Amino acid sequence: MNRASFIVIFLFFMITFAANATADSNIYGLYSNMDAKNGELSGMEMLFLNDGRTGKCDKSVLFQVAEGWPQYPELLDCCTCSMKRIEFTSKKWGKFVGHIEGEYLVGEFPDSKYSVKLKKGLSFWQK
Repeated sequence: MNRASFIVIFLFFMITFAANATADSNIYGLYSNMDAKNGELSGMEMLFLNDGRTGKCDKSVLFQVAEGWPQYPELLDCCTCSMKRIEFTSKKWGKFVGHIEGEYLVGEFPDSKYSVKLKKGLSFWQK
């Protein structure tokens, strides 16, 4: 293999790696459908963040639900947490499985068959 071929192959792998790293980093941020109607708060919010750990399990989700009033949020490990597959387990709601579609987090809590579609943006508390 000559030097030019090596450089082309090296650049191809670096671009591929950078694209994958950028795609997975787009998961970070807040997704919400929380709203107040007639004085009652309902919906949920999920904030995905890098928790500073090294290795495969380096993401966490801050998960909050409102059912008439805000519930205490849970900070949960999100070891399977990429644009294509998001999995975590809430103590109250059970397992969540979802993915990112554009600016939405789409998923389900399979045990209860409760589906969610949360838009990426500001928290209810920031509006």
